Amino acid sequence: MEKIVTIVPAAGLGSRLGLGKNKAFARVGGLPLLVQCLRMLADTDCVSRVIAVVRPQEVEEAELLLREYHEKYYPQLPFCVVAGGKERQDSVANALATVTETEGYIAVHDGARPFAGREVFARVLKAAACSGAAIAAVPVKDTIKVVDADGIVQATPVRDVLRAVQTPQIFKISVLKQAYELLRKQPGNVTDDASLVERLGIAVAVAEGSYENIKITTPEDLLLAENLCKSRGLLG
Repeated sequence: MEKIVTIVPAAGLGSRLGLGKNKAFARVGGLPLLVQCLRMLADTDCVSRVIAVVRPQEVEEAELLLREYHEKYYPQLPFCVVAGGKERQDSVANALATVTETEGYIAVHDGARPFAGREVFARVLKAAACSGAAIAAVPVKDTIKVVDADGIVQATPVRDVLRAVQTPQIFKISVLKQAYELLRKQPGNVTDDASLVERLGIAVAVAEGSYENIKITTPEDLLLAENLCKSRGLLG
C-alpha cells in the first residue's frame, strides 16, 4: 500500500467539551487524544509521517507529549508539530507549507477522530488513487430538514443522496497544494478540504467511512470513545 503524508489538525479549543483546554490533550482510554490518533495512524500501515497542528502556544507541549509516547505506541512513525492559524484551513495551510514533496498522496485527518482505522484509510486511498481526491463518508441515518432563520422548514432533501462526511480526506499532493493556492488568491471560508478541491472543478470520490469513526466534540462523545477504547483494546 502506498505511504501517505498525513496532516492532523488539532488546534481547536474544544469548548463544547468543557475541559478548559485543547481536547487534543484530553485523556481517552487513559491516553491523550492526540496520542490515540497517532497510534491509530501508525496501525494503518499506510502513513509515512504525521504533521500535527496545534495552537502556537501549545507546540512545545505537544512535541513533548508525542515524544513521551513515541517509543511505545508509534515507534516507526515520524512526526513533527507545527503552529496552527486562526481557522482550520489556516492550520492545514501551515502544515501543507512544510510538505516539500510534489508527487504522491496526502491525507488530512482530524485529531479528534482516533477510530478511523486501517480499513477506512485503505478504502479512501484506493478511491483517491483513481480520482485524485477522495473522502470518507457514511449514509445519513436521520431525515434532514432545511430551515430558515425563523425555524421554518423550507425543504427536505432526499436522504438517499446525503452523506455525513468524515476524515480522512486524501488527495494527490499536487491537487491539495493547487486548492490552497486558489484559496490564497480567492479567500473564503470552507468547512473541509474537499470543498476547496471542489472549487478547482475536480471530482471528489466518496469512500465508505465508519459509524465508529466519531469526532470527539461533546461530553457524550467522550463516553462513547471510552467504550470504543475498551472494546478495541486501546487502553493505555
